[in-house]
Amino acid sequence: MITQSVAYAQLSIPFGEFKLAEDLLVAEQCCWVDHVNENDYQGKWDVLPLNVPKEYVDGHPILQSFMLEPECAWVNGPNLTYLPAFKSLLGSLKCDILSARLMRLHPHSSIKPHRDIGLSIEKSAQIRIHFCLACSADVEFCVDGQQVPMVANTCWYINADAVHSVKNKGQLPRINLVVDCVANQWIYNLLGASVNAAEVS
Repeated sequence: MITQSVAYAQLSIPFGEFKLAEDLLVAEQCCWVDHVNENDYQGKWDVLPLNVPKEYVDGHPILQSFMLEPECAWVNGPNLTYLPAFKSLLGSLKCDILSARLMRLHPHSSIKPHRDIGLSIEKSAQIRIHFCLACSADVEFCVDGQQVPMVANTCWYINADAVHSVKNKGQLPRINLVVDCVANQWIYNLLGASVNAAEVS
């Protein structure tokens, strides 16, 4: 049982049954947009929005990809029409989903150390979950100075309020499904049951 502030924790959310690899091939043909926080990364880091703000469901992908207002309603975005496996996975999560995006860090690119203020289970009702879909041994994901042992086909809670960074030193893109959701008892139970976790130092 985790009693201190959590830096990261592997979550037992199996998702192999959803056959996401087929959807990823389709997703590659969709309209990805560069991450808007250009000062926070080097190289190329882009996003494909899946769950989007309701008011921008028919808007530009940039407006669909990033939270511009602190309070907004979230709905399935148009990309999920072509990605039924991702839609099924998101629908299987036993919590309220806010933003959901595919986030791709290209080879020889890096996300600089930064914080998403307040985005942790200790500081808000919102948390961030990473489903690691494509990752090589040359990717380093660090939270609070600790490397997350993240590999493909695993799922992780990440304390985004802590300083975190990613380096992709390899030849292939790193692709994660990143889901912001509302913490509930199901989430707390998953965190409490994690056997691969670290606390904030």
